[in-house]
Amino acid sequence: MKKILITGGSGFIGRNLTEALSGKYKIFAPAHSQLELLDYKALEQYVLTHQIEVVIHAAIHVPMFHGADKEFFYDMQMFLNLEKLSYCVEKVLYFGSGAEYDKRYDIRMAKEEGIGKTIPVSEYGLAKYIMNKLARASDNIYNLRLFGIFGKYELWNIKLISNLCCKAVFGLPLTVRRECWFDFLFIEDLPDIVTWFIEHQPHFHDYNVCHGTEYQLTELAHLVREASGKELPITLLNEERNLDYSADNSRMRTEMEKLHITPMRRAVTQLYQYYDTHRDRIDFEALKASR
Repeated sequence: MKKILITGGSGFIGRNLTEALSGKYKIFAPAHSQLELLDYKALEQYVLTHQIEVVIHAAIHVPMFHGADKEFFYDMQMFLNLEKLSYCVEKVLYFGSGAEYDKRYDIRMAKEEGIGKTIPVSEYGLAKYIMNKLARASDNIYNLRLFGIFGKYELWNIKLISNLCCKAVFGLPLTVRRECWFDFLFIEDLPDIVTWFIEHQPHFHDYNVCHGTEYQLTELAHLVREASGKELPITLLNEERNLDYSADNSRMRTEMEKLHITPMRRAVTQLYQYYDTHRDRIDFEALKASR
């Protein structure tokens, strides 16, 4: 079995990938206390000692560990350390962001060729933009660019679809802050996509890893209400539209002939059922206060 290092293994994406890929690969998902990605020598020693073949980089800047005001610096330093040691692994896969397209403007059904038309000004977006430039110039670093992604283990108090599902479980009104077009990928689809990148040689170094179908946020609220089977009110809290955030995934679809993306209705129903089964893990008072 290939030996895979997953950074950020305790986070939303890392935790889901660790669970899903453990049966296929030998997974190493050290906690921050076990491996500091900002320490190049420690990172290199870990990779060489465990004979890591593929790195899946899902870690991001965590204010409690690195300070709240150095997001760009620490995200870039982690990535550059991985770039430096990419010589000793088959591939480095990391998760970019639609923020690379510059979230000051509407991003709607964006294609990979559109990167660079404007340069992001946020620390997060600029870091991801530079990482993509480095990945494109590399031999074995690949950007799996995410937009919206949802599923179990995410922060249900602030993430839209999980928040809606949790409110529906308890019969609370469903609220959407502002309307926009958005692309959400179900987390259950990501492991198979990552597996493809592990097992195949991609033609490009960056891909929009997304659903490829955009939804208005109130449409998603209606799907949650439908999944619950309850007559719950849906309220749009602000009539002013938010910026759109969606992408074209035809580059990924062209190479991955057997790509399966869960239809949104089925994905929302599956997530609702998850929260309904685990309702004892939801803080009801915190849920009522969330928007």
